[in-house]
Amino acid sequence: MQANDQRFEDAKSYLESLPMPEYQTVIADAEQYDLVIVVITMNRERSMTEEDRLITYHLGYLTQTTARLIQIFHSDNSATFQRKKLVVCNVDLQPQRFTEAQYLSHFAHTVSRYDNISARRMYDRTMNMFDREKDDYIFCLQTAHKFAAPYYLIVEDDVLLDDNALETVYFIMKYFDLFSATDWLFLKLYYPDKWLGYSQNWQTVVELGGYSVLGGSMFAGALTLISKRRKWLPDCRHLPVWFLFVVGAVFTALLCGGIGRQYVESWRKWSLSAYQLVAAPGCCTQAQLYPAHIVSDLCAHLDRVHSDHDFSVDIAIDGFAHVRGLKRLLIQPNIVKHIGLISNLRRYSKSAIHFL
Repeated sequence: MQANDQRFEDAKSYLESLPMPEYQTVIADAEQYDLVIVVITMNRERSMTEEDRLITYHLGYLTQTTARLIQIFHSDNSATFQRKKLVVCNVDLQPQRFTEAQYLSHFAHTVSRYDNISARRMYDRTMNMFDREKDDYIFCLQTAHKFAAPYYLIVEDDVLLDDNALETVYFIMKYFDLFSATDWLFLKLYYPDKWLGYSQNWQTVVELGGYSVLGGSMFAGALTLISKRRKWLPDCRHLPVWFLFVVGAVFTALLCGGIGRQYVESWRKWSLSAYQLVAAPGCCTQAQLYPAHIVSDLCAHLDRVHSDHDFSVDIAIDGFAHVRGLKRLLIQPNIVKHIGLISNLRRYSKSAIHFL
């Protein structure tokens, strides 16, 4: 909570340093963009008991997410997605009480799903929370599609993009020729760290094998050189090099397993060319990039399906990819940080088997 409070204060300070352009609540405009980013949000204020007092805790997720995106927009001088648009999609049932979103409407175009009485009357109160989440996602996707752009990045209101996230996305898309390809549904920018560890597959064997060979070679070479110059290591001179290599390789493999793949692979963030593009699991919609040509069909598919605890919006989107035979892609390591501690859905935690 302390880390969240500090990020919240930093985000507010940054926004206060900016001029207020006084954006109006609009649906779309006629300008052509290279990338439209839509932040899906709803009020996350929570009443908590603290020292026998009932207080409302302001988490400020939306402020942090919006401030980071605006900062990226202002600091990005590269050729990556030069014309960018930021839209806040407010799906709260009482948008007039969502003061955080109202304040941020001064800095980003804001669209509210339930901004009038007729829209609130159309809301089906018998609908379960997962169906409502799906319908809110459809609304925000359709809102994004009203802005002319070839790509739409849909993010939730509790994620922080890395400073070079858009540059990384552009590099990956260019390197793997995704700008001209039409056989992919989405490019995922985030997958939960807890499910990014080593598993029983060929990728784990290749990665651990590579690190073990590197570690074993370095250990054997270093110990051989040291033993020639240090008299206090006389016994090492008689040990075969292959033995030193095996010891180093085993130690490296155990060290990687102990540290965890999520952290071992973080070295890839040092260079754009080191990022990986892999097949994406079905889970999670914290940050996904969609090509414009697929949005209408995806929304129509989502509108036809029913969501529940075991078939939420992320699984429904994944199902559309299977129906159409489209690729689902994931950038590794993550270029987005998930800061959410409190969910509006209050759902039970799911195991990874739901998304395999």
